[in-house]
Amino acid sequence: MTRRPMNAKRILGIVVWQTGMAVPFGVFFNLLYGEGFKSLPSFFLVSLIFSYVIRVSIWANRTLILPRILRASRSKGRPALILEIGSFGLAAMVGSVVSFTIMNLTFGHGHMATGKVIAEFFAFALLFSALFLGWIYAMRFHQNYTDRIRAEAEANAKEEQELKIAGEIQRGLQPGRPRVTRTFSAAGAAIACRTIGGDFFDYFDLPGGRLGFALGDVAGKGPPAALLAAMVQGIFTSRVDDGFGPAGTMERVNRVLNGRIVEGRFATVFYAVLSPDGKLLSCNAGNNPPYLVSRDGSVRRLEKGGLPIGPFTEPTYEEEETPLREGDTLILYSDGVSDAADSNDEAFGEERLLRCLNGACAVEPEKLIEHVLGEVRAFAADRPQFDDITLLVVRYAGG
Repeated sequence: MTRRPMNAKRILGIVVWQTGMAVPFGVFFNLLYGEGFKSLPSFFLVSLIFSYVIRVSIWANRTLILPRILRASRSKGRPALILEIGSFGLAAMVGSVVSFTIMNLTFGHGHMATGKVIAEFFAFALLFSALFLGWIYAMRFHQNYTDRIRAEAEANAKEEQELKIAGEIQRGLQPGRPRVTRTFSAAGAAIACRTIGGDFFDYFDLPGGRLGFALGDVAGKGPPAALLAAMVQGIFTSRVDDGFGPAGTMERVNRVLNGRIVEGRFATVFYAVLSPDGKLLSCNAGNNPPYLVSRDGSVRRLEKGGLPIGPFTEPTYEEEETPLREGDTLILYSDGVSDAADSNDEAFGEERLLRCLNGACAVEPEKLIEHVLGEVRAFAADRPQFDDITLLVVRYAGG
């Protein structure tokens, strides 16, 4: 137990406390056995003796006896709290007996040691010892509980601040502004359902004026998914310029990830490369097939690819080649868009998403993203977001 240093302020506090403790007891026993105000000083003096002697007894227990008891209890595996409470109860009883003896030899002149008086004394001593021990330990448990709640609140606040910083770092890893050239334009947005999320998108400038772009969705939510998403994004960044095409790049990324991934974790990814002449090479590893919207209003989905990356050792990925015409627009999205639910637990769904894409080729990629996200928010209304929402729009502007 921690010992506070003894100084004048603490000594004064002890004197005030012990004297104050004697007042209600002096009044109580004067009402019970005294003769009005005439006998009150005598009962107050007796209560002072009890108060200070019991205090000394408890101090001796805390300083000299209890540390040895606690050391012995730890070595023998005994419940320390019960022994601690018992030692203070016994110390209070010993102090009460010493006080009674002093009172009997002084005020009582040795005539108080009768059976009735002794019985009443022990009854009151046990009662007040139990009450005070209960009060003291209730205050201690309340203080411990308050300290624990405060510590948990501080830890949660610190964790929330760390997650906030992690979220800022994660957003910094993704493109901060649209990518626009003479042959294409690209824009994306990612909204995590928590402070940090498991979705990511990115686009890469490749040799020959080509644009590589990817959208991924890692299984799970929160910090574990965010760490894996950053890892997958980093692997893609280091592999996209290897000249193997989307399918070959996906195989290489999967090989690296498979050697490091935690069991049960995986990621779905769509990765494509767009050339200035409009040739689009793509590979879809288990992600939602993106929509390709043409200027004539036709819509198709790009589905060729293979299994999600991570859990499989040697999966085979298929590559899809699609010629794009001027104005053709590709919309990539995570399942947080289509699975967003309203208050009736109805999903936003593919049909509503397709309706949002009517006239997509006439809208700038950034505006199209804002439109889709606005429709999803309006549909979900007050329903909390339960999954990460990510969109990436790429438009071919012509050779």
